[in-house]
Amino acid sequence: MRRFFAGDITEGSTISRIMGDEFVHLKKVLRLTRGEEVALFNGKGLELIGVIESIGRDNAEVKITRTVKEFRESSLNLKILQGLLKSDKPELIIQKATELGAKEVSFFQTRRTVPVASGKGAKEKRWQRAAIEAAKQCGRVTLPEINLFNDLDTALAGRGSMLKLALWEEERVTGLKEALKGRDAKNGVVVLVGPEGGLSAEDIEKARQEGFLPVSMGPRVLRAETAAIAVLSVIQYELGDAG
Repeated sequence: MRRFFAGDITEGSTISRIMGDEFVHLKKVLRLTRGEEVALFNGKGLELIGVIESIGRDNAEVKITRTVKEFRESSLNLKILQGLLKSDKPELIIQKATELGAKEVSFFQTRRTVPVASGKGAKEKRWQRAAIEAAKQCGRVTLPEINLFNDLDTALAGRGSMLKLALWEEERVTGLKEALKGRDAKNGVVVLVGPEGGLSAEDIEKARQEGFLPVSMGPRVLRAETAAIAVLSVIQYELGDAG
């Protein structure tokens, strides 16, 4: 069954109209027709099943028939703070983090990131679209929170009693495996990953002051996007619902 994002649906919805990018995908890509059954989700935890009643020039009307009760969200409150990367790498991280059940994907700027001089709104729209497409594919009904912070201090603040980890290639004592062993993750896990140029000693000191533990992922230096995806996968395996 094909899934579509419909941010305005509620538990009391009886009719929903699919519009915009989702409508184009329904009509011109998938070529769905009247009478076919589809799933709609609002990105906030609700998924409904309905039947296409009509397809017009700019929208498709769906009659709601039932609510989906299956729960696919991760029990682990997993968040990632990622130094802003160039090109379409943020979209890749958002896509994979969504599939891996992350609750938040936040980007931040430091002296080692490429400044966002313009096009911030367009970037955030693409990021939201990447999360929606990933959620449609993997079956999630809740979209991760996506943020862009102007500095590291703002990204680090307010993380409470979560398990806080910072990936750092200069760390020589504590490995990720050791850091996760026997840890209490009931309040969630937040991971700090640097940009292409890595985290500086100054960045790590700021993270330490906020309670983050620097950890290594082994002897090889990983690309920033590889590190982000790998650390989320390992944490979900060790503390979450993967495997």
